[in-house]
Amino acid sequence: MKPLFTISPVTSIPKSIVSTQKLDNSLLKTTVRVSAPARLHLGFLDLNGSTGRKFGSIGLAVNTHQTIIEAQLTTTTSILNNATTSQDICRKVEQFITRFYNTLGRDIPIEKRGVTLSLIELIPEHAGLGSGTQLAITIGTALCKLHQISITTAGIAALLGRGSRSGIGIAIFDHGGFIIDGGMNDTSSIPPLLVHYDFPQNWRIVMVMDKNQQGVHGSQELAAFNNLPTFPLISSQAICHLTLMKLLPALVEQKIADFGQAITDIQLLIGDHFSPIQGGNYASQHVEALLNYATSLGHSGIAQTSWGPTGCVFVDSEQSAQQLINQLSEYAHTQMNSQTELSFIIAQANSSGANIEIITT
Repeated sequence: MKPLFTISPVTSIPKSIVSTQKLDNSLLKTTVRVSAPARLHLGFLDLNGSTGRKFGSIGLAVNTHQTIIEAQLTTTTSILNNATTSQDICRKVEQFITRFYNTLGRDIPIEKRGVTLSLIELIPEHAGLGSGTQLAITIGTALCKLHQISITTAGIAALLGRGSRSGIGIAIFDHGGFIIDGGMNDTSSIPPLLVHYDFPQNWRIVMVMDKNQQGVHGSQELAAFNNLPTFPLISSQAICHLTLMKLLPALVEQKIADFGQAITDIQLLIGDHFSPIQGGNYASQHVEALLNYATSLGHSGIAQTSWGPTGCVFVDSEQSAQQLINQLSEYAHTQMNSQTELSFIIAQANSSGANIEIITT
């Protein structure tokens, strides 16, 4: 497999948060390394909100991509970017560091705020894999460990501005596996975790990625949630019914056909609602064509994660996944523009969540 990212130069953050004073040498010998998995966001339980709670998310941690950062206390603050050419990422990292020291680390003396933060690997941005939340939480967790601040992952996320709609990224950081959260009410800071199950070990997810497209994000995403018509209550009720009485029983009993059909039905209701924003039920026409082809081959479990453009097909085994990829690759080769940058990846569930290492040298 080709490397997903290229190396870009070291980027320093603004002088306003750079410390030039010396630190205790013992602090310079500790490196915190945090690795967090990507996630699939498979739908909202209730976009209507008339019961007093809104959103509620269905999601799964996967092993195909991860965010890995290392942090060490130093005499100055800098970002070592070995993961991506995106300068936007460096700005986000700067903002998270600044926000950390304005909230969780506000009592830390200025002279002890120097940190070197290395970006080792990053989840692709705007692909529907939860890159922003995992970046925030990995940075917040690493800085908390360095400064010996005790706080939950949910607390870190809330103070760094994540988890305002979906709690999937927070829960998969802690637990991995299959997650359902309970959405938000007027007093919620982050959505509560309702369901956590290990995903069947033999099941696989074929991920279809379109490198020429990005999912809706930023101001366009905010406008979508603010300006779209009210989600029909009957559709929210249908999704909740499908989740409780079909999706979860099928997961527990490991019945891939019923699980897949529930995912497909939920996705159709969600996709119809967001189609005016993303130009159809899917963000990428190429991914849509491939998912439709997978359906014509008899597959269920057809999904777009979050705003896409990444599409997913749930299958019962590694063999089924490889066979499907062969069929999709042949279809793409013969039926699609050769300039389209598509990739097919076999994913397994991540069942452990994030890994935190404290390395002393």
